[in-house]
Amino acid sequence: MLGYGSAKAAAHHYLQSSGSTSVEENDTTAVGILPLMIDTPANRAMLGGDDEGDGGGSDDRYSKMVKPIHIAKEISAWITQPHLRPPSGSLVKVIAKNRKDGSGGADFHLVR
Repeated sequence: MLGYGSAKAAAHHYLQSSGSTSVEENDTTAVGILPLMIDTPANRAMLGGDDEGDGGGSDDRYSKMVKPIHIAKEISAWITQPHLRPPSGSLVKVIAKNRKDGSGGADFHLVR
């Protein structure tokens, strides 16, 4: 975990440090998206079990996973409506709002 934590901290630092210069030099925006876990087949397989839980409804591991479509829709909104876009160099935390019926979405919160 030491290597993982170091790499994660380095990536965050690099993004935050180069964010303002990317706008000035290249007219680009660099934003770090920080989901807890993305809902992919590989991540579901890693968690094991099923998304129905133990029958008692106490297993909410899958409800905390962010669906890729929700991230894509937010990025699309940032592209089409630049006033919604976080400043370059920002870190944005993504929190799933999934419900049992599959509806919901995701909340995006500026961390830095």
